[in-house]
Amino acid sequence: MANTNLIKTKIHPYVRNWLKRKYGIAFGRNKLPLRECEGVHFFDAVSIDGKIVAEIKAASGNTSGGKHPSGKRASAFEQLYFLSLAKAETKLLILTNLEFFNIIETKSAGTLPTSIQLLYCHLPARLQALVQSVTDEASEEIDRGKSPSKSKPQPKPRR
Repeated sequence: MANTNLIKTKIHPYVRNWLKRKYGIAFGRNKLPLRECEGVHFFDAVSIDGKIVAEIKAASGNTSGGKHPSGKRASAFEQLYFLSLAKAETKLLILTNLEFFNIIETKSAGTLPTSIQLLYCHLPARLQALVQSVTDEASEEIDRGKSPSKSKPQPKPRR
């Protein structure tokens, strides 16, 4: 199984430090109450004063097969949903892959509340390589799980 824990232990702390430099306040993973319901949600980055909340996505762009990343996009929109319910002044979806940022920016155009901002956080080469290794491992797992019988049917020879 792909080691996605590396994303949480290496990438998320880097992005939280990036946020600290950008906003001048410390961030940590924390839960916040949600508007108009009794629930709470753990967010990837919450400022210590609770005024800024962010979710972090280290997803890559298109799939290894060159297809649109519909599952990754759905995951980003799930995070946008929770951000929309967060009781915070500033709400951010931070993407660490420029290709994925462009996909989400295009697909969400005109549909995001003005209270939510999309941000791109450029990762240093060593962290980009780490994300790429996790992405490659996950792609290999998916490819191994594909059944040859589920592949596209071959055309029948003409007689």
